[in-house]
Amino acid sequence: MRKPARSIACALIVLPIAARAHAAEPGGPLVLDGRGGWIGAIAFSPDGGTLASGSARGEVRLWNSETGEAKTALQGHADCVTAIAFSSDGKWLASGGYEGDVNLWDIRVGRHPRTLVGHRGPVMAATFTVNGKSLVTGGMDGTARIWDPVERTELRVLRGHKSWVNAVAVSGGQRLATGSSDGTVKLWDFNLGRELASLPTNAGEVRSVAFSPAGALLAAGTRYGAVIIWNLAVRGDPRVLKGHSADVWCVAFSPDGAVLASGNGDWNRPGEVKLWDTKTWSERAALKHSGEVLCLAFQPGRKTLAGGGWDGKIRLWRLE
Repeated sequence: MRKPARSIACALIVLPIAARAHAAEPGGPLVLDGRGGWIGAIAFSPDGGTLASGSARGEVRLWNSETGEAKTALQGHADCVTAIAFSSDGKWLASGGYEGDVNLWDIRVGRHPRTLVGHRGPVMAATFTVNGKSLVTGGMDGTARIWDPVERTELRVLRGHKSWVNAVAVSGGQRLATGSSDGTVKLWDFNLGRELASLPTNAGEVRSVAFSPAGALLAAGTRYGAVIIWNLAVRGDPRVLKGHSADVWCVAFSPDGAVLASGNGDWNRPGEVKLWDTKTWSERAALKHSGEVLCLAFQPGRKTLAGGGWDGKIRLWRLE
């Protein structure tokens, strides 16, 4: 996910921010309001009990994902937070932002984070491998970087994109996908750092990428509202899902792979999340958000979808 350059001038202001949760309407989503500027990234812990969010104020906040109660605010970024990821064991929380650093928080003890320095410019995306032994980040410097979070060392730098790397996703321990403002999605051999394929979208800048749980499908959200789906198990042209009228900032597959969620929005206008049936690719539902939807995450093992937006709010939809 990336916001355009007009957002780059935000700075960390440490204030006592009152966080709250409320139901927007009977039967509606649970709404979390941290009052900390736009929400640039969200992620659930592996057990699903905690939701982490990064905001324009440079704050990383931890929420109780069932009650919406704000648990902890982590201060360590000097600028907007645009990348969040939990390790598979739940020990580490990685956060990246516009100042170009990646912070690694040991959330069990809440100590000051380890800092990974390497990107030359804002960090736009982060994800851990399934075994939690490696962290992958993407940035405005056009690179994806693979890190050892324990040793705090940079293992590999992947170069090949001609513009910003806005999104990263890992399938198992073998394949890595990167999405860029150059309009392509690249597939990499994770272990060798070798480019396997460059997939053009013909739909403008790539804002987001996600693998299905089984790894056979790869989805990308693009600037002009198209969602591109590649079936990596077969040859052929990708499927293009049309229905959004603005940038698709985020895509996410449900834990069972039955649903793809895509979120869009445009300049301070209400956003929308579309739910797609991955067997028929028909639209199952459209969920409303009061701001641009900048990030999405499904709760592991449960039927909850979280979406954060330009309005500074996170919505939790209980899906049936």
